[in-house]
Amino acid sequence: MNGQQLLYSLLTANGQGLQSAFVISKHKISKLQPTLPNEKDEHIQFQQNLQQDMKKIAKQPEVDLHLQLFLHMAEYFRLPVSHTTTNGELYELSEEIGNMFVAKYNELFSIARCHSLDDVLRHQIRLFIHLADSQYLIASKREQMVLQTALLTWIEQLPSLYQDRILELFSREVTQKAMEEVLQRQGIISFFKQLPPSAYDLLSSLLCAVMPLFVPMQHAPSLLVGFNAPLWTLASLESHEIVAKRKEAEPFLPLLATVVHLMWMCKLEHQDELLNYQSLLIKWSSVYHRYEDFQIKKEQAQFDVERLEGLIYNGEQDIKELKGIERQLTKKIDSLKESIRHQLNQMDLKTLNCGLVMKRMVQEHEALKEDVDELKRKLSIKGDIMERIRLTFRSAERIVKSKVKEVERKKILMQMTDFILANRLPICVDIQNEIEELQERLTSTLLKLNQHIELLDETKSSRGLTSGKLKRYEAEIKRLEKVYYGLAVRELEPIS
Repeated sequence: MNGQQLLYSLLTANGQGLQSAFVISKHKISKLQPTLPNEKDEHIQFQQNLQQDMKKIAKQPEVDLHLQLFLHMAEYFRLPVSHTTTNGELYELSEEIGNMFVAKYNELFSIARCHSLDDVLRHQIRLFIHLADSQYLIASKREQMVLQTALLTWIEQLPSLYQDRILELFSREVTQKAMEEVLQRQGIISFFKQLPPSAYDLLSSLLCAVMPLFVPMQHAPSLLVGFNAPLWTLASLESHEIVAKRKEAEPFLPLLATVVHLMWMCKLEHQDELLNYQSLLIKWSSVYHRYEDFQIKKEQAQFDVERLEGLIYNGEQDIKELKGIERQLTKKIDSLKESIRHQLNQMDLKTLNCGLVMKRMVQEHEALKEDVDELKRKLSIKGDIMERIRLTFRSAERIVKSKVKEVERKKILMQMTDFILANRLPICVDIQNEIEELQERLTSTLLKLNQHIELLDETKSSRGLTSGKLKRYEAEIKRLEKVYYGLAVRELEPIS
């Protein structure tokens, strides 16, 4: 029955009640520990912060909050969560959570002896009223009188059956003075003990009367627990039952505040509702299939990235090989061109009859050659010592001019070689044929090289796009695993 009660309380929660439960479940214990119970500003600040956090999830579907809260409870107890698809599986898991929750509560609160979530709720109310009794004793006279008046009004509004029980606590007529004596002698807890366990409407009005001891009552009674979670947490921590296990209890207290809040809202507002649990199952199935879909997309993207990486590696190797072939062919062609230039250098170029363009290049070459020879001749002239000293100053200038002329002559030879090859002149025909064959191979190699470079660029671009998709899939998978416990396969750890 604990599982059914837990599910019912969870799935009937809606609006601000559900949003506040979700926010509280995410809190660390530090956010739920007030400095002192009478720090009203601190409690008001908590409520304001809570409402700010609630606004952030206001547009989130309620069924999604239901699912996340349910999975959060399973996560606390390190329960394995399968892809729950039937009511039976859902009930089984919720029953396990509910039973473990009650067992954990009994372990921490040594004399609680709770058998159900209803027992836990009532025990928490008892602890809260004990905290209120302690607060009453240190409250100002004015605050005490406000509470006395509120309790007198509460008694007047009770049904006669319960009113009679309460009146037995008074030794004489019910007045403010008599109320003061009862509170001093027996405390607010004496009123609580006179109410039956199921009278949550009467308990609610009692708590509403008591709450101004701590903080102004500005919210609906159903939000009394959630919007004052630090006070309820403090009631647990101040209990003598838990003092020895305080450190062990702290991780459990945010979950306790969440469940008590859900139970309290259910008791006040939703006890007679009929529920269809299919919405939770449908949402979980939707999340699970979305997760599976992203896993499939991730695996495909990983495969595609690896395939593209292989293509890129092979492409880079092919390009490296083609560039090597290009260098070899270019080197051979340059060597053969040098052979043609060498032969031209040995020939009497004046005897060539190869057209006007070639004739002009020959004339230019011969003129440069004569200039170089003349400069070399002048540099080799020998005379007496005075003559050599006089010529030394001119020699440096002649050497420079000779080198410049020689460079120009070789450039003309290169131009002549290119012209011969371009026009297939009948000079060094065998070498030309060999160069032509090598040039065809070089052209084919360069074409392949450009194609491979273009293909490599496209492949790298595809890899970039696919890697981007992979990162997005991985990020979404991590987000889903973080939000929805049970999706990721993880090692279960002992309960803290």
